[in-house]
Amino acid sequence: MSDQPPYPPQQPQQPQQPPYGQQPPYGQQPPPGYGQQPPYPPQQPPYGQPPQYGQYGGGGYAPIPEYQPPTPYAGWWSRVGALIIDGLIGTLVAVIPAIIGAVMLGTSVETQTDPFGTSESEVTNEGVFAFGIILVILAVVVALAFQIWNQGIRQGKGGQSLGKQILGITVIEMSTGQPQGAGKGVLRWLLYYVLSSICFLDLLWPLWDKKHQTWHDMLVSSVVVKA
Repeated sequence: MSDQPPYPPQQPQQPQQPPYGQQPPYGQQPPPGYGQQPPYPPQQPPYGQPPQYGQYGGGGYAPIPEYQPPTPYAGWWSRVGALIIDGLIGTLVAVIPAIIGAVMLGTSVETQTDPFGTSESEVTNEGVFAFGIILVILAVVVALAFQIWNQGIRQGKGGQSLGKQILGITVIEMSTGQPQGAGKGVLRWLLYYVLSSICFLDLLWPLWDKKHQTWHDMLVSSVVVKA
């Protein structure tokens, strides 16, 4: 036997990576990470363009979609018919004190004509005359108060005046589809009387508007739909 110590066992050699771009010898698995490129950071969308689907935007909120009514918009004739019915009901409410007051005014005034053809009117009963004036003024106030309640407060809270209820149409807020409330209802009624007195086009505008809106509808963001 030799006196030299035995050689230590050789350590298994680690597989060497082939040069970059070359495939490893057949039958060998490439080492982890071989041939992989480092991942690139996600690209940001160009300035001024919205982020693609699946990416988070840089803040802000999506626009609220406009309310689409579940029923069709009311036609022009039904709206005009409702206005006529509301006007007739308001007239009937005020007609009784108006007629009584007019009769009292007529009976308390006497007209005389002199030989030269000149007519003079003289109040024969001042008490009856004064009460007749009060009744006429009361009739006007009652008619006005009725329209404020009917087309303003009632319609604002429930969406319908008496005329609209009879013809089956209702006023709603465009953004919610609900009645607008008493305050906005009275404002809408005031705008209707002002605009229709200045220009009759306010009432004709629904004939060619795609949402059948009048000008006062546009100002308060309301639409009239079938109930």
